[in-house]
Amino acid sequence: MPRNRNQRSPIALLTGVSLLVVVGSALAQHKTYDTTVDRDGREKRINVIMSVPYGALSLVAGTPTNGQVAFIQTHSSNSEPMPLHVRYTYNSIGATSTLRMTIGSDEGMLQTHPPLAHAWKANTRISPISGGAIHSDYGDINPPSSAFDILSSPLPPISHDDGELAKVFLTRDIPLSIRAQLGFGESNIDLTGLSVTCVYVETGTSKTEIHLHEKNPIPMNGCKINAGFGEFAMDGICFLNSDKFEFSGGVGYYNLNFSGKLPKDMEANVNVGLGRVSINIPPEAARVRIIYDDSYFSSFSFSGLSKRKDGTFTSVGFDQSKAPVLTLKLSSGLGKMVVNYH
Repeated sequence: MPRNRNQRSPIALLTGVSLLVVVGSALAQHKTYDTTVDRDGREKRINVIMSVPYGALSLVAGTPTNGQVAFIQTHSSNSEPMPLHVRYTYNSIGATSTLRMTIGSDEGMLQTHPPLAHAWKANTRISPISGGAIHSDYGDINPPSSAFDILSSPLPPISHDDGELAKVFLTRDIPLSIRAQLGFGESNIDLTGLSVTCVYVETGTSKTEIHLHEKNPIPMNGCKINAGFGEFAMDGICFLNSDKFEFSGGVGYYNLNFSGKLPKDMEANVNVGLGRVSINIPPEAARVRIIYDDSYFSSFSFSGLSKRKDGTFTSVGFDQSKAPVLTLKLSSGLGKMVVNYH
């Protein structure tokens, strides 16, 4: 549970003050804050629920110590630290714990109903790490300038300054289910090394990347992605160790890479509204069958695949191979889909 010297509450609230340095004029400096979430000791599975309305997020496997469920670093260049609310609870039914995180928003303070109304008042032990400038591992991070609502306003201009950044390190030792709602900002989620039972990711106006560089060590129930306006890319989809994958896109540019080696048959449903989807499948990943719903306004392009009499597309040598089958079911409104098998 979150570290706290004075309380044993399983709920943590991040508070703090950024360092302000005066050199001729007031210049805001980045500061880093650490938050730890310790294991209860009884949990056999963890549900991770994340809400990141704005800001940059990096999620990777591995905590500093084995006894930690999560280790969270927040970096801020503003006069106050990036808001962070953490709640970790254990349910004896099923020996399951739930880790809830709200990053980049004070919405947790607005709860008026028990038990959450009192939960956010708990304090955690926060450690200011450094006052130097922070540069993201993934390049310069653009600070957000709007909230989560992408429908009522156009995409605002993005500054090239480093902004709000949260790094989340999750335990490798316990199976996880991950549900993330990402708003405005940049997110980089690396599932490599995690034991994941299911994944659901919803993005708003954002640039999001999801990576998986090796096979998920446990079977996954399913992976579902709802991408809004912006850019989305995912690679290592065949490493998910799942028989289901769903992707839904709105208006944006989406890149789906089915790299890896499929351990069992997978059905992947991909649909898009006005966006453009690029789907890449290495031949060693799986044999492929594609079923698509063509319309007057949609556009489909297939490379490295053969068209059959029934209108489907398959990989060369499909009937002779015994490799697991990747069945792609594609649909598009006014969008464009490009599938490359090579």
